[in-house]
Amino acid sequence: MKKFIKKNMIPLVFSLLMVIYTLGSSITLGDTEAFKSYAREYNYHYLSFAISRYISWSSRFLIEAITAYFSVHYIQFFVLIFLLSFLSMVSFVRLIGFDENKYLKYKLIVPILAIFFFPINRLFDSAGVIATMTNYYVPMCLMAYSLLIFKKETRSYGYVFKLLTFIFVVQQEQFALLSFIIFFTAIVYQLTQKISVKKYMPFLFLSVMGILSVKLSPGNTKRTIIEIKEHFPEFANISLLRKLDVGFIRMTYDLLFNGEVTLFLILMLVSILIYAILKKKINQSIGLAAILTMIILPYLHMWTPVSKMKIIYDSFPKGLHGDILSITGNTAISVYPDIVMILMLVFILVIIWTVLTFYRDRVIVFTLLISGTATKMILALSPTVYISGIRTFVPMIFCGFIITIYFVKLTLDEIIEGNKEIEIKSNS
Repeated sequence: MKKFIKKNMIPLVFSLLMVIYTLGSSITLGDTEAFKSYAREYNYHYLSFAISRYISWSSRFLIEAITAYFSVHYIQFFVLIFLLSFLSMVSFVRLIGFDENKYLKYKLIVPILAIFFFPINRLFDSAGVIATMTNYYVPMCLMAYSLLIFKKETRSYGYVFKLLTFIFVVQQEQFALLSFIIFFTAIVYQLTQKISVKKYMPFLFLSVMGILSVKLSPGNTKRTIIEIKEHFPEFANISLLRKLDVGFIRMTYDLLFNGEVTLFLILMLVSILIYAILKKKINQSIGLAAILTMIILPYLHMWTPVSKMKIIYDSFPKGLHGDILSITGNTAISVYPDIVMILMLVFILVIIWTVLTFYRDRVIVFTLLISGTATKMILALSPTVYISGIRTFVPMIFCGFIITIYFVKLTLDEIIEGNKEIEIKSNS
């Protein structure tokens, strides 16, 4: 036991901090009391409740079941958060390679960044901490574990465990889409390299099943009809292009002007900038520094092109709940925010492509960037695009976190190699 604690001290402390953060949130707020009432109504038959919800409200079958269960059993919920936080941290460390000997002394970087990327009391309490964490934090932690399938697995039961946990992951439609893009890209890449893809095929299949479950769930159809009436009456009458524009505007607004979300974007870009500087990529470093400046200065009440975007966003007509509605296409000025954000995203993609040397690294980072963005943009197809809150950024932030620690590791590679060269020169 002592050996285990010593070896895993950092993940254990991180897990304890996550539980403390969770304890700091009010357990009974949000949907907790409602789910507790549902549990009593179904005489604590949680699967029966989940079946009923699948038919009447939600496609998240297993998630609905455990949300009802943990709304009744608080202590077990805290134990779950501790265990999953530990599992996810160990998984992140191993996934990126921080468990290798030369990176062990830098391993602390991963949980420190995770605390900034995943603030429990900010990111996971909008619908009540239990409901939000079972719908987002739990799938996220299990997704981190499932991605270890990309590491060499010598034990067959390890593969089976990852497959079983992945069944829960794809119950959440955003993570199902994220998984589909990741595994589809991985399979295509492996095929081009003439490498076997057999172990990835079940994961791709489950991802597709997760997406189909959303479309086939009668509860989702009924819920959409109700939510259109309550939250976005115009939704059924606007074009797909307009829906995508509304979703893009919602995503952009939060990315740039919601501090909790903007922080993850800044940290990710800073990690890329540091790597670009070490690689002596002058033009890319200047470009990233300029983008970071445009994002940060408005928070200091200083003008940048991003400041103008907020002025325009705030002038957009408001919906029933005071949320901004797109008027893109009506006037030239309303197109400005979309153009600026698209240009920023394109510049970031180009910079990343040119900063990274190896094609494999480019594929990994691009896949995470594109799939993360897709998980947020998919909400454009939902009438709840305005009321979902920042919790719907969790899959995107998850991708941003992996990209950040990936670039941290690449940066450490440069530093370690540089130190070796200095030692060789000094010894000679």
